[in-house]
Amino acid sequence: MYIKQVKIDKSEIDGRGVFSLERIPKGEIVWILKDGYDVMKTDEEFQLLSEAEKEHLAHTAYLSPWSGKWIYPPIGDVAEYTNHSSNNNLNAVYDPAISPEPVFITNREIEIGDELTNNYHEFDEITKTQKPEWAKQ
Repeated sequence: MYIKQVKIDKSEIDGRGVFSLERIPKGEIVWILKDGYDVMKTDEEFQLLSEAEKEHLAHTAYLSPWSGKWIYPPIGDVAEYTNHSSNNNLNAVYDPAISPEPVFITNREIEIGDELTNNYHEFDEITKTQKPEWAKQ
């Protein structure tokens, strides 16, 4: 769940993206897993989803190397539009004292209107081993 003020807007990276509505200093948490809000499923549970649901989640869900679970925001949440970039401005940082999954922290100052991006390879077990075309950056 994003804990900073953000909006969805047109992205030069891929369709729509997540953009900051506030200035965010370097080193601040921008996204954190919220228990009971964000979705966590075992691989068995994930495989029971319909093909349409799995296709919808193809750019959103990630297989966590920490918990072995599929993690994704609820349908319609702004986080569904966070794009991948090899020049990402958010880093996945795992600290079990903060969250059972990585939090996303700014690696530089974010200005109002900047698109928030992460590098999927930092936290998605699938893109580490089976890189889809869009993730080969």
